[in-house]
Amino acid sequence: MTPRADTPARTSASSEPRIRRFIAAVAVTGAVASGAALVLGGPQTALSVLVGGAIATANLWALARIVTALLPTDEGTARAQSRVGWALVGVLKMLALLTLLWLLMRHGIVSPLPLFVGLGALPIGIAIGSLVRDRGGP
Repeated sequence: MTPRADTPARTSASSEPRIRRFIAAVAVTGAVASGAALVLGGPQTALSVLVGGAIATANLWALARIVTALLPTDEGTARAQSRVGWALVGVLKMLALLTLLWLLMRHGIVSPLPLFVGLGALPIGIAIGSLVRDRGGP
């Protein structure tokens, strides 16, 4: 079945320029914060911030992929789609994220506060990405 002419085709999350811009902004924000942490707090602090920034970037990438995969392509699919599927994916992703964070802190790989500073790259990077204008558009 081909999409109708008035219905936008579904694209992958990684090919959407705005999503790529947000992911890049989050990654750059995490790297800059890690550099600042290296100067201000030393190598262990910088590692924790870098890991937090990497988790924030991976979390945004995974969320974009999940949402793109689960979005319905037409009206019939939208009606048949189960809200339970959305809830299950969201719960599983959140449990995986919390488990990863707990394991990293439990085994002393990262320090909690600098890790959460690195996770702060997500909202900051999204805000920066939304301010950066796409120069290729009309």
